[in-house]
Amino acid sequence: MANVTQFGRFEGRDVHLHELANAAGMVAKVMDWGATLQCLQAPAGGKPRDLVLGFSSFDDYPARSPFMGATCGRVGNRIANGRFVLDGRDYELPVNEVGNAHLHGGIKGLTRRVWTVENHDERSVTLSTRSADGEEGYPGNLEVSCRYTLTDDNALEIEMSGQCDRPTPLNLVHHTYWNLDGGGTVDAHRLQIDADAWLPTDEAQIPTGEIAAVDGSPFDFRNARRVDEVPGGRIDNALVLEPARGLRRVGELVSGDGNCRMTLFTDQPAVQVYTGYKMDIEASDGRKFPPRSGICLETEGFPDAPNHPNFPSIILRPGETYLHRMRHEFVW
Repeated sequence: MANVTQFGRFEGRDVHLHELANAAGMVAKVMDWGATLQCLQAPAGGKPRDLVLGFSSFDDYPARSPFMGATCGRVGNRIANGRFVLDGRDYELPVNEVGNAHLHGGIKGLTRRVWTVENHDERSVTLSTRSADGEEGYPGNLEVSCRYTLTDDNALEIEMSGQCDRPTPLNLVHHTYWNLDGGGTVDAHRLQIDADAWLPTDEAQIPTGEIAAVDGSPFDFRNARRVDEVPGGRIDNALVLEPARGLRRVGELVSGDGNCRMTLFTDQPAVQVYTGYKMDIEASDGRKFPPRSGICLETEGFPDAPNHPNFPSIILRPGETYLHRMRHEFVW
């Protein structure tokens, strides 16, 4: 029987953790607040190891979480000045990041809410939510679902989908901070990404519209490199993957001690690599999350795509189904 525990309350509703487990000893806990991955453990190095960052108290999530483990949208990543034009009409979204950007869906977005659990068994959980027309400034009613699956071959699969009744931008992002050492920083982690290009940004971290070769840049991870080989470990950039051809391998992350490896698969055209260098958090239980405590590998459409005609479109129209798939394979 699938294990469910109460974790807290938010705006008068109970918040729960929904546990998944496999035969190899992996355990995942998915929170219905924000369809959030709160915990993922594997017996790496001979004992349970936490592979993701998460708070032990629910109250820390709405109070201080930097989208830790959350499902972000409608549009994950950034939209410049919170503005875009769609089918000749101007739309304005709330600006919620210093630098004048709309970030990860806005002030509330899809994260700061309790999702509905549609199905839960020992291997998977499916959650859904509805975003009303005009919410956060976006057009159209949107139905979204997110399914987490923990497989017996030690993979965590995440599938996000959406349907709308009016054209709307949609770019759902999964925002887990990975730390395969189970603690410390990710400076010694080795990262490899199959990306020949990246998206240069301005001082507000908004793409300029250029698609640049990674050759000679700090963001050439075609061969595995330590995270701290980038000066200061300061990475918050979108790397451009080969054109989507279904679910395919796009990269790998290896723990600093070499005892855990994660291989990443996706069907999306880009991955935002963020090393958490802006993070500096103390949780209510006293646990500290210093800069570079975790690294995000956010598979996605191109950030700020509605404002760059040369970027692949992220517009979803009635009758279409948005689909975003990820697979994280673990070896220890």
